[in-house]
Amino acid sequence: MDTIVLKVEEFLDMAGARGHTTYEKLSAATGLSFGTLHRLRNGGPAGPAAIAKICTTYGVAFEDVFTFGTVKPKSSDAKSPVGAVA
Repeated sequence: MDTIVLKVEEFLDMAGARGHTTYEKLSAATGLSFGTLHRLRNGGPAGPAAIAKICTTYGVAFEDVFTFGTVKPKSSDAKSPVGAVA
């Protein structure tokens, strides 16, 4: 599925130049949760709020830190139904 994803290297270079080198500092600067930052840094889809917060915080254009990419949907493990007892 095509979606918007973070250009991780560009983002980390930009944030690192401002001293935002940890999840704590990134979260404080952008207002995004650790979970959202983790998802974005691991290639997950970016939502409009996250995009706006990152672009506004760092004063960059969308195309500087985001691109359109493919994200594979997570599949469920058919061998382990929820609630199954081993």
